Amino acid sequence: MSSSSKSISNNDKTSVLEDEEEFSLVVSKGRDLLENKTEFQTDDWVWTRDLDDGGIFFFCYLLIDYRQQTLNKNSLRESVHTLNLLLHKMLPPREKTGLPLLGEFQVIFTLYERLKREEMTWDDCEKYIMEQISEHQNSN
Repeated sequence: MSSSSKSISNNDKTSVLEDEEEFSLVVSKGRDLLENKTEFQTDDWVWTRDLDDGGIFFFCYLLIDYRQQTLNKNSLRESVHTLNLLLHKMLPPREKTGLPLLGEFQVIFTLYERLKREEMTWDDCEKYIMEQISEHQNSN
């Protein structure tokens, strides 16, 4: 392996580690917020206790829309569950897509923004996701 191949490989590893570190930081802060902030200790927020790491990640980012009153509590809950479902059901395994961890979330957020503007069938959503993955692969 040439030294340039090694540096690219090391850069990829560093990028992956930074990606995972950023994800973990967001999830950790989100869990801390949900567990320790009085606002989230009511029955209205009990649904957040069952979220996996992906759900917590989506929650953290959609909380901004909630705070700006773009989403109400019900819409926030529905959106977090929907995005997490899309992440788990629509995206092929990372080994097949080559997407970094945050790249997977970016694809889902991009789909989410599009769904806010237009109705799409499940098949259209799958096609759109595959286009997004292809764009990502071509840009790397």
